[in-house]
Amino acid sequence: MALTQPCFTNLTPDQQNYNIYESLKKVAGFDIPAYDEIQIGYYGTTNNIETVEYFNAGSLIATLTLQYATQPPTVDDTNLVNITASYP
Repeated sequence: MALTQPCFTNLTPDQQNYNIYESLKKVAGFDIPAYDEIQIGYYGTTNNIETVEYFNAGSLIATLTLQYATQPPTVDDTNLVNITASYP
C-alpha cells in the first residue's frame, strides 16, 4: 500500500512512494548522492539496522549510522534515537 498525499493523488502508488521518499530525504536534513546499490547491516540477530551504505559504480559514497536507546540493541524494535550521515 502506498502512502498518499493530496498533491500526489494523480500518480501511481510507486511514484507516490518515490516522491514522498524524496521529500523525506530533504526534511531529514541530509542528502544522499546518486547511488546504484545499498548494503544494510544489522545489529546481531535483531531487526535493528546498524548501518546503511550507499554505493555508486562500486564506490562508497555515503553511510548512515543508526543509534538506539540501548546501544548496542539486543532485542528487536529498540527505539531509534539518532542517525548520522557520513560522506567519504
